Amino acid sequence: MSGAWIGGIGIPLLILILIIWAFIKANLEICHPNEILVFSGKKRKLKDGTDIGYRVIKGGRGLKIPIIESVSRMSLTTIPIELELKGALSNGIIPINIQAMANVKIAGSEEAGLSNALERFLGKSLGDVSQIAKETLEGSLRGVLSTLTPEEANSKRLAFAENVAREAREDLRRLGLVLD
Repeated sequence: MSGAWIGGIGIPLLILILIIWAFIKANLEICHPNEILVFSGKKRKLKDGTDIGYRVIKGGRGLKIPIIESVSRMSLTTIPIELELKGALSNGIIPINIQAMANVKIAGSEEAGLSNALERFLGKSLGDVSQIAKETLEGSLRGVLSTLTPEEANSKRLAFAENVAREAREDLRRLGLVLD
């Protein structure tokens, strides 16, 4: 009985199981909670009928189709950004020095924001994303500051910060980033 199993179907079945296991191990991609996986290379139809050339996995795992698909990872961690403006002009053309801190991250929860982020930042380092976010935030900060006098900016700090955040959110959303 055991000789028939070993000499008959047992060894080919064992080899087949090992091949399947090796295939799955080589092509299974596991996504951590603080990242997304982007499988690109195969066209897919969205619910609205448009075609896209990628699929996104947020948490969990996905099986890559060999040769056809490639997999990229994009971090969803919060990026702290320090802002320091020297000589920013306020209302009345009075230069002011400002130090500020902001936290941004890739828009991983909304579909349009994620699509924008993939288009702009896939394959870029967090340093590159941080630099683009910093320049965007500095522009918003300068824009809001130019409407206030130095006294207003100092005495109404909370309103000033809310105005900067409101203006920056829209610009960052178009980039695929979220002000955290």
